[in-house]
Amino acid sequence: MMSTKETLESILSFLPFSLWTNVSILFAGLLVVCLLIYLIIKLFGRMKKSGEPSILIVGSMNTGKSCLFYQLNEGEFVETQRSMREQEATFAIHEKYVKEKDPKAQAKKYHFIDWPGSPSLRLRLSDFYPVTEKIVFVVDGTELDDDTFELFYKLLSAQKLKEKQTPFLVVLNKSDLVDSPDVKPMKKLFNRELAQLNKTYGSTSYTKEQEDETENAITQLLDESEEFLLEKLQNPITFVKSSIKNGQIDDIIDFITN
Repeated sequence: MMSTKETLESILSFLPFSLWTNVSILFAGLLVVCLLIYLIIKLFGRMKKSGEPSILIVGSMNTGKSCLFYQLNEGEFVETQRSMREQEATFAIHEKYVKEKDPKAQAKKYHFIDWPGSPSLRLRLSDFYPVTEKIVFVVDGTELDDDTFELFYKLLSAQKLKEKQTPFLVVLNKSDLVDSPDVKPMKKLFNRELAQLNKTYGSTSYTKEQEDETENAITQLLDESEEFLLEKLQNPITFVKSSIKNGQIDDIIDFITN
């Protein structure tokens, strides 16, 4: 009859070849599951801060998005460098801009998300659509490029944003410059450029290419047979002129707080 020591040695001799392998696989699987749970909690936990309305500040590069972010928070113009990742903060708009408004507006906090303008850094932008309540789309009113219209069209195509009818404010920044255009001609320009994109994305090639895509696929916004007008879209869209550098952001404040 085997002794207790011999029995233990006999059991342990089998572990490296059977049980240890299964335990290792199970442990690795648990680590992966825990990591996924952690990432999900971290993402959605920070995206919704105690129920504050989430305001997404977005646009192409060098339009003044981060400057607006700091103006709202600190009440003054801050020179910024090109952002390489999004920045988030929950704060009440600086009293400089709300002191003459409803006292409740001074205490109300908002969750602001300042998204970088580089196209290569937009892969996760759609992660924030479910919690975004308003979008501030900042453009350089004196220098528009194709990326501005492509990004705007992409946002308007997002199913989550369409379902919620998320309001957009198009901010024509740098209105202090001599060659800054007025709102009316800029709306015409947006209508014309987006009409062309609407035609492009409604083509057979794009439809086939994206038929297996997710709800964030870029799709046709309006039927080509009708005139393309921003007023016909599901999302309310407002245009305003602004000089973020000079603190002329009253229309932006009104959009956020109303």
